[in-house]
Amino acid sequence: MANVTLLVSKSCAACPSAKSLWKGMRVKYSFSYREIEISSEAGLELAERHSIRATPATLINGRLIFIGVPPRESAEKALQAKAKPKPKKDEADD
Repeated sequence: MANVTLLVSKSCAACPSAKSLWKGMRVKYSFSYREIEISSEAGLELAERHSIRATPATLINGRLIFIGVPPRESAEKALQAKAKPKPKKDEADD
């Protein structure tokens, strides 16, 4: 299973869009997701380890993949190799 970590900041104007993108991707793909405030102890450690100086920043399986809000197509491509698509819901289930 893929692990997506989004580093965010309270003062970041683009962070809400990045949050929305990744949360929306969970409808189609199975992956774990967490948000970390960059000013927190964990956020500062990740920022230092990956030389991150801007938010939002997306890590997938511990690797820095995007700085900023990625285009949806790029985010999907990054997930396709690492996350399993969710099974389609049967219309009979509705």
